Amino acid sequence: MTAPIDTAAGTHIPQQQGRASAAGGRRIVDRLRGSEKAAALSAAILSMTAFCVGMAAHGTYPFGPSTRAMNDLRHQYVPFHAHLWDLQHGAAKGDLLFNWQSGFGNGFLAEFFTYLSNPLSWITGLFPRQYVDFPVFLVSLLSIGLAAAAMTAFLGRLRPGSPWLRALLATGYAVCGWTVLDASIVPMWMTGLVALPLLCIAVDDCLAGRRWVLGTVIFAVCWFANFYSAAMATLGAALVLLLRLFLSDTAWRDRARAMGRAAGMAATGLLLAAPAVIVPALANKQSQPTTSYIVDVTTGPLTYLGLLLPGSVPEPAAPNVFTGVLVLLLVLALPFQSRIRGRDRAAWLTLIVLTALSFLFSPTAKVWQGFTLPHGAPFRESFVLSGLLVMAAWICLAHSPRPRALLGGGALLTGLVLLTYSAQPVSSYALTGTVIGGLVVGALLLLHARGLGRRGRALVVSALALSVLVTTAYAVYGVQVVFDTARRSYNTTTTMSMLTTNVHRAAVENDDWPQSRVGVAPSLYVTNNDPLLLGVQSGGYYSSYLTKEAVTGLRELGIGYAMGGRNLWIPRDPFLNALMSVGTLLEPTSGPRVAARSVPSVPLVSLRAPGSDQAYGAPAGSVWANRQAALGAQVYTVPEIHYVKGPSAVRGANGWQLSPREAGKAWTGFTARCAPGDQAYLYAPALSGLSVATGSKPMSSSGRPPVVMSPVNPLGTVPSDGKLQFAIGASQPNQVLPYDAVGCMAPKKFQDAVQALRATAPTRLDVGGHTVEAELPKGSSGTAVVATPAIQGWSCSVDGGASRAPVSYRGLLGVPLGAGADRIACSYSPPGLKAGLAGTGAGVLALAGVLIAGIVRRRRA
Repeated sequence: MTAPIDTAAGTHIPQQQGRASAAGGRRIVDRLRGSEKAAALSAAILSMTAFCVGMAAHGTYPFGPSTRAMNDLRHQYVPFHAHLWDLQHGAAKGDLLFNWQSGFGNGFLAEFFTYLSNPLSWITGLFPRQYVDFPVFLVSLLSIGLAAAAMTAFLGRLRPGSPWLRALLATGYAVCGWTVLDASIVPMWMTGLVALPLLCIAVDDCLAGRRWVLGTVIFAVCWFANFYSAAMATLGAALVLLLRLFLSDTAWRDRARAMGRAAGMAATGLLLAAPAVIVPALANKQSQPTTSYIVDVTTGPLTYLGLLLPGSVPEPAAPNVFTGVLVLLLVLALPFQSRIRGRDRAAWLTLIVLTALSFLFSPTAKVWQGFTLPHGAPFRESFVLSGLLVMAAWICLAHSPRPRALLGGGALLTGLVLLTYSAQPVSSYALTGTVIGGLVVGALLLLHARGLGRRGRALVVSALALSVLVTTAYAVYGVQVVFDTARRSYNTTTTMSMLTTNVHRAAVENDDWPQSRVGVAPSLYVTNNDPLLLGVQSGGYYSSYLTKEAVTGLRELGIGYAMGGRNLWIPRDPFLNALMSVGTLLEPTSGPRVAARSVPSVPLVSLRAPGSDQAYGAPAGSVWANRQAALGAQVYTVPEIHYVKGPSAVRGANGWQLSPREAGKAWTGFTARCAPGDQAYLYAPALSGLSVATGSKPMSSSGRPPVVMSPVNPLGTVPSDGKLQFAIGASQPNQVLPYDAVGCMAPKKFQDAVQALRATAPTRLDVGGHTVEAELPKGSSGTAVVATPAIQGWSCSVDGGASRAPVSYRGLLGVPLGAGADRIACSYSPPGLKAGLAGTGAGVLALAGVLIAGIVRRRRA
């Protein structure tokens, strides 16, 4: 019997001894694997604990009264997660494809892929709806833990070494400046923090020529979870791959093969996640443009360097890249680390510097941001640089830096503090944490470098862990303190409150969908996405994917908007609510209590007779003409406006040229004549100022075209003498009051027109998540109008005929009936969904082909 050969030693070993050695080797491997898992778990726990301790020390939600419910967390992410809760529990009006609640009906799949496809978001459904703020916080917190665990694992791929030390560095990555300052209140971005180390692990498998299928699935999951941040993480992983290939001593053929495997992995992963990429991309292309915003990515050198100190907070925005004192000290020690080849040190430091500079120039910044600069935080890719800093720190630490290298790093850290201590982003908290933390961490690293025994090393690593916990928590605390000023304008700790709970309960109790919608009065405003947050159906919506068709159609009917059209407002007048089938209006009474009021409304599906699409005497192109054409009846008169007193008003080409109001002086006064008892309204979308009619409360107008357009505002009831008197207080020069700004609605005519449309309502109406089916009165002609914006993606059929694209009926979804029809059926499919599913199918086939080929090769072998 031939004994096995130890290829490492080249000697013969007795068979029994070989078996014992193999068993011992397996035990060692098992212990190493156990240590890896324990270290990854420790990194997750340490990072989440540090983040929570810093928040709790300041009393930030959920650990105290200081709020996180501000900006887009309040106005977008919590409301979107509330809608996800409704979807999970079957309480939403709509489904993943379409949202009947916001903006009177809009596509939703692009929003889902952008805001909610992070798998962690689905924990929302495990909590009561009124506490949705908490699972949104958990999404960010758990993402921090996953990112720390994944980075701990990847650093071991980058260079073998102590998993416990890797866990400490990974904590600096997971609770980096980008996490604390930017992403923790943007839960969808947190997927990028997890994706970077996961994609680096997948790329590492390409270098080793193994687990291609698993890596492909990782790519697909990362891109599905959030394509935006995954794109940045993919670019970061590609940079790490190129650097490792450059530093590799393998043959160029092997390097090219590794690059080919990585490219194939990424391409197949993208195919698998194609719907999550194509649908949002097309939705973005069709969305309302907002070219008025200018993003500046320049950052001064001292500001940038100051942001390396943990706890720094820049104003204005700059790359938030701090990763903790331990990481910073080791990166600064890297140039002096003689145990690492000079070529390797130079390569890593060059990559860090070039990546940092790439954030500051628009052409390269656009590459990071998907070839267009965002309208909000301009440095959303900063986590990639933080990841590179942590990797470089591990390269230094894994090679056991000598005291001389550590002292050199300490000298550079001292110089950095002296250079930046007066720079804007460096607060007293950042200075204190860096100086004290640097001394403690530096001393512990010097002890670790002395070659201590096992117990001594364990004590030093434990002390390092404690120092990382304390310094990281202190950095988080310092950021929270600096943020206090921004928080003071928000008087609630959470987005959800007793008021939102009461409104949601009232919406459920008064639900009559699809016969009519339950809307809210503008005085009940909580967020820019109240329909999602409160569970109602109205015109309010805040989304980057609001289409040009929806915004244009609703604006021509008198809705107001902000953010260049990406934030529609809840209507302020009864006409638009009635036209869009709002039959119940929820209004505040006292405190958090609300009341429901029935209001006249047009059915969700209604008929317009042939020829009813006309202005009915209103000035062509005016909002009053558009409204009457959409309703199919005359309900408005548009009186001539006369200037009477106050600051001068001069006739111009488009209207009265107004002089700005002066403090303590009268406003510009006007009169107009309407029928007594009419309801008067003002539509001056570009006006910035106040308007008030005799006996009414002032109404504000905040027009600032093209960013903000004011809605139709009520002026009050026309007096018994028919003379409407009102005044305008323009807050800016060069304001114009259009000649057709005033419209007087006759209540009786309006109610008669609504009743006439109700008389021709469908005999049966079925509304699904993204479908509408209506049985009409026999032989109906003209146009069937669905009270939802006419956006791309709808297809309709009449009497079971061929599906065709509907028409825009004054911005609403119109289905021409021809000579006569009994039934219509409409269905919505998000643009790009079919192409995305085809891409997924191709990716599945490619993945199956690789699996089958691998099985065949193994069988042949």
